[in-house]
Amino acid sequence: MESRYQILLLIDELAHTDPQPLSYQCRPRELILRQMQDWPAIWEHVCVLESEGLVVSRQLDTMVILLTEEGRDKARHLRSSSVESSAS
Repeated sequence: MESRYQILLLIDELAHTDPQPLSYQCRPRELILRQMQDWPAIWEHVCVLESEGLVVSRQLDTMVILLTEEGRDKARHLRSSSVESSAS
C-alpha cells in the first residue's frame, strides 16, 4: 500500500473514535508519534492527499488535518480491500 494511504488510514483511525469524525482535528504530533517517518515526509503525503480531496489541512493555533467524506470512504475501501486480500 502506498505510504500516503497509510497516512489516510491513520487519520481515519484517529477520527473514527470521535462522535463527528469529519470534524476531528488531527494534529501533526499524532501522526508523527504513530509513523516511522519524519514530519516533512508525512507532510508531503498529506499534501498529496489534500490534492486528491481526501483531507483538508488548516493552520489554526497549530496545523490541523481534517478527513473529508471522500477520504473516509477511501479509507473504508482500502480497509475492506486489505481484509479481502489477506483472506485469500
